[in-house]
Amino acid sequence: MNSSHLVLLCARTARSVAYLQALHAAGIVPDQVLVYGQSNSTPHTARAWQAAKAQGLFLPDLKEDVSTCLARLGWPHVTCTADNLDDPALLACVEKAAPDLLVYSGYGGQLVPATLLERYPVLHIHSGWLPDYRGSTTIYYQILEQRQCAASALLLDETIDTGPVLARKVYPLPPAGLDVDYVYDNAIRADLLVQVVAAWRQDPASLKPLTEAPLQAEAPPYFIIHPLLKHLALLAVDQQETQT
Repeated sequence: MNSSHLVLLCARTARSVAYLQALHAAGIVPDQVLVYGQSNSTPHTARAWQAAKAQGLFLPDLKEDVSTCLARLGWPHVTCTADNLDDPALLACVEKAAPDLLVYSGYGGQLVPATLLERYPVLHIHSGWLPDYRGSTTIYYQILEQRQCAASALLLDETIDTGPVLARKVYPLPPAGLDVDYVYDNAIRADLLVQVVAAWRQDPASLKPLTEAPLQAEAPPYFIIHPLLKHLALLAVDQQETQT
């Protein structure tokens, strides 16, 4: 029988909160949650955290931090104060959890070390349609260039966003005024995460690469978007109703 021991590796971030809440809303309980790092990242935004409707998407409640969310859900979890993914204490926690699938929700800018990638399938949800939108803050580039958003599920390798892609999904522009960085970006990632994990729980063999559009490692990734371009992307979001 195929095993399906699901473990979440969570930094103390809004994305982790979004993942936990979305999985709970879908009735999916992980076998273990590993929380690492010592400091909570606090979202700072002048935009709305909630919207009347976001095309049926589950929107996270960012008033919760990771610890508060886990306490409310009552899910089994282990905490590790190590901030680095290659810290021996954190690696020991992962080894003890013995994941068949490790869902990664880490701090920005961190790369998962080979010591994890060589031992476990590490699932990451990227905001952007792969292979076209590799790199950082790609949700804004796709808004500017295509007037839509996307998320891609991939198994991580040692290069940025070049691992095998398991699933992709296109999403509409976020509602006008809604926070993109903390709410919508994480909501579309969490939505695809639920889809992939639910299918894997039903059939672990479903975790296989798409056959079309192989990744091109030599294609240059996008870098953190310039504030002016980000402003233009947000204008496109906020003015979408007046343009239809």
